[in-house]
Amino acid sequence: MKNLKPIIIVASLITIAVTWRLVNYRYQFAPNLELVTLVSVIAALVYGWRVSLLVALGTMAISDAIIGNTSILAFTWGSFGLIALGSVILRKLNKKPKTQVLATAGFVVASSTLFFIVTNFGVWLQGWYAPTWAGLMNCYQMGIPFYRTMLIGNIIIVPAAVGVWQIIRAHQAAKLSVVNSLVGDEAVVKVVF
Repeated sequence: MKNLKPIIIVASLITIAVTWRLVNYRYQFAPNLELVTLVSVIAALVYGWRVSLLVALGTMAISDAIIGNTSILAFTWGSFGLIALGSVILRKLNKKPKTQVLATAGFVVASSTLFFIVTNFGVWLQGWYAPTWAGLMNCYQMGIPFYRTMLIGNIIIVPAAVGVWQIIRAHQAAKLSVVNSLVGDEAVVKVVF
C-alpha cells in the first residue's frame, strides 16, 4: 500500500487539473484560470522535478486529447514544462513553511508572467497578428485579460494550497514524533522489565 501512495497522489493531482480544465472549457467560468501550475508546484514540493514535469505534461496531454489545442501547443506545453521545472526551487524551502508560502507568491507571479510572454509570442509568431512590432504589442495587449485571470487565480490558489500542504506536513511530523516517543518509551519499559 505504501508503494501505491505516490501513484495515487500523482494521479489525483492530474485528475484535479484535468477535471478543472474540462469543466472550465465547457462552462467558461474563468478563461485562463488554470490549476496546472498548482498541481505542478505541489508535485515538485512532494516528489521533485521529474514528477512535477510528469504532472504538468500529463495534465496537458490528457486534457488536450479531449478538448484539443491550437497551433501554439508547443508554447503552452513548453511554458507549463518550464513552470514545473522551476517549481522545484520551492522544494528547497520545505523546512521553512512561512518563507515557502511567501516565495510561492513570487514564483506564481513570475510563472504566470512567463506563460503570458511565451504563449502570446507564440500566438503572434503563428501569424494571428501583424508581423510587426505593433502587431506583437497588440497581441500582448489583447492577452492582458487572460493574464490577469491566471495571475490573480495563481496568487490566491497556489500559496493557499502550499500553506495547507505545510500544515498537513507539520501535523504528520507531530504525529510521527508522538508515535516515536511512545515506541521509544515502550522499548525502555520492555528493557527494564
